[in-house]
Amino acid sequence: MSEEVKNIQNGGDEELFEKLNAEKKRKRRRTIRVALIILLAVVGAVALGMRALRRQVEENLAASAPQVQSYAASRGSVSTTVSGSGVLESVDERQLTVPYGVELGEIVVSAGDSVKAGDALATVKMSSVMTALSDTRDEIKQLDDSINTAGSDRVSAYVNAGVAGRVKRICAESGMDVVDCMSEYGALCVLSLDGSMVLEVELALPAGESVTVRCGDGKEYEGRVESSVGGKSRVTLTDNGPVWGERATVLSTDGGELGSGTLEIHSPLSVTGYAGTVNAVYARENQKVYAWSTLFTLSDTQSSANYDALIQSRQEAEARQMELIAMMRTGTFTAPFDGTVLSLDYTAESGAAASYTAATPDETAVFTLAPDEKVCVTLSVDESDILSLKTGQSAAVSVASVGEDTVEGEVTEISRVAVSSSGVTLYSATVTLPRQEGMLPGMTADVSIRIEGVDNAVLIPVDALHRTSSSAYVYTSYDEATGQYGGMVEVTAGVADDDFVEITSGLKEGDTVYYTEKESFDFFMMMGSGGNAARMGEAPQGMAPGGQRPQGGGMRG
Repeated sequence: MSEEVKNIQNGGDEELFEKLNAEKKRKRRRTIRVALIILLAVVGAVALGMRALRRQVEENLAASAPQVQSYAASRGSVSTTVSGSGVLESVDERQLTVPYGVELGEIVVSAGDSVKAGDALATVKMSSVMTALSDTRDEIKQLDDSINTAGSDRVSAYVNAGVAGRVKRICAESGMDVVDCMSEYGALCVLSLDGSMVLEVELALPAGESVTVRCGDGKEYEGRVESSVGGKSRVTLTDNGPVWGERATVLSTDGGELGSGTLEIHSPLSVTGYAGTVNAVYARENQKVYAWSTLFTLSDTQSSANYDALIQSRQEAEARQMELIAMMRTGTFTAPFDGTVLSLDYTAESGAAASYTAATPDETAVFTLAPDEKVCVTLSVDESDILSLKTGQSAAVSVASVGEDTVEGEVTEISRVAVSSSGVTLYSATVTLPRQEGMLPGMTADVSIRIEGVDNAVLIPVDALHRTSSSAYVYTSYDEATGQYGGMVEVTAGVADDDFVEITSGLKEGDTVYYTEKESFDFFMMMGSGGNAARMGEAPQGMAPGGQRPQGGGMRG
């Protein structure tokens, strides 16, 4: 190829490259311009949106600014309560028993069934009932024979010493009930058996050493150190003269006081009784008595314990006989009262009719039945409230599953055993209430227990009361032009609940107070995203007890 042609070709390529580069630069500039335009548009939109948002926030803040309320102090009731919830449980559950030897046939009820007194719970096998009835009749005859034999066996009217000794303590007095005396003192009187009294002194003395003991009446007796352990010594002396329970002093050889203690009986024996009234006391303190010596005579003595036990056994056999006769007449084992079957405490063989036979007198529980009279609910109580509760307090109980009405219950049990969880200490209280139609075990119940309250008290809203570390006060005037409160009055507050507080001094009925309701900040309400959104913890503005508007109305501040 000639040089001329090559130069022409090279020049064309350079021109083409320049055109291509210029085109790329134009496209790049065009892209940048478009991007800048879009960015400016977005920034402008955001700016407009922020201005609109700011304007809306300002409008809503102005609309939701706290309003100054006025309230005329009025009379009403206020109380503090402990509230909680729990599940209903049956009360006074009772296990129904089948007489020993009776075999049940078909069980005709299931757990959860309601029954009336006399309704059949199961059929019985008549042959087993007849056998049990015959055995019961034989038992009653044997008891009758034993009762006839023990009929003359009564508590003796004389209380003797039983052993020889010296009377050192007399507990019973004429006219005192023997049981009361035994409950209080543990004896009718106490004898000394070995002729010695003993006292313990805070002093280390050589065991076996002779010492002198001065008693409360000033008399001195020879004593002996029985033992000395751990810096304490036991000193014995005669029981003939020294008085039980008196203070006595151990003396040194030169008459100095070494230590003192209380005189006790060295080897005591309690003379006891268990029935009757003390008619006469023959025992005398410091008296020497013998085994046959009469110490007391009794009146109103009762039959012996054996006789009483036999009578009780016969009464139980009579009741069992009547139950067996009723089974013979109806052929069934029946419910003794109205109630709900909670459980069937028997085991039926697989594929066979449910049956049960009491194997021993102790294995007779077959059904658990709860009377349809009362139910209870147990609720958890915070440690700050548990000491405010007492048994017998009234409680309002509602069961949403049954209806909106409340039922009056009573606190029947308070547990003092704490349960801690996640740093929170809780106790439990049980409320018992009459069972209403529709109430079933397991239903949720809400409980409110009034622990403190007043009626006909002067009340103002809680928000109107201002407290300091040492006082409380309210404002009784407000200047709408300046937005300033005035007329500060010191008051004494009493019982309060979440809404109202009792004023015991400083205000009288009809006095007007001014205040701003305390309420939490609600961003969504402020933004207008639902004008009916509830504010956390907000009470209806300006509401008086019973839902009435306070006098004076609200004013914007």
